[in-house]
Amino acid sequence: MLLDDLLMRSMLKRVGDLPEFVFLPTLRLVADDRDAVESRWSAVAAQRRGGPLFESPRRAWERRYGQFVRELEFVSTELLKVLPEPAVEELISDAVSQRLKRWLRLMMPMFGAVKVVPESLYPRVMDTGVQFATFLVGPIRRVGEEPDGTLVYDIPECAMHTTAGTGAAQPHSCLMGCKAACEKVFPASSAMPLEFDPHLPGLSCTLRVRKSA
Repeated sequence: MLLDDLLMRSMLKRVGDLPEFVFLPTLRLVADDRDAVESRWSAVAAQRRGGPLFESPRRAWERRYGQFVRELEFVSTELLKVLPEPAVEELISDAVSQRLKRWLRLMMPMFGAVKVVPESLYPRVMDTGVQFATFLVGPIRRVGEEPDGTLVYDIPECAMHTTAGTGAAQPHSCLMGCKAACEKVFPASSAMPLEFDPHLPGLSCTLRVRKSA
């Protein structure tokens, strides 16, 4: 859990300001009732809080991630009230994916190395690599392999939903800030193409890791 917390801290240094300093200003420009937006945003931002002196890594991870997801879900939901869904998805997924690419820039060559992994070792190597994502999605396990070599993983309760603390799915954060953004970071043309299949309104998701062309 300590590693998950450290990774989350590192990632949020790159993407954590997007809801307030990129998406919220856009929302202010297009909202029909700016005062109402400001009031609701203040209520969401008021949930920010520092942790206790001896906070456990798990609690610190939940607190930071949960607040980011709540803020992302708020701005995406509000933007969808006044803008077409494709425009909102492009805005959010482009911004998140660009920041993630910069965050992962030193690791991208490592992902490319999967092209030279022997067939017999490929599933186990990918299992190890996919475990890197536990700080984003929580527990994940391989449940199958498709005829073309695609590895199928099950995420029983994605952390993007559970850390928000609402007891419900965070659909727009999930579809735009995770699925669409991550698929732009790891597209079909990449060394490790990823496909996310969220089971909304449930909390689970299926991840497919396809072999590069």
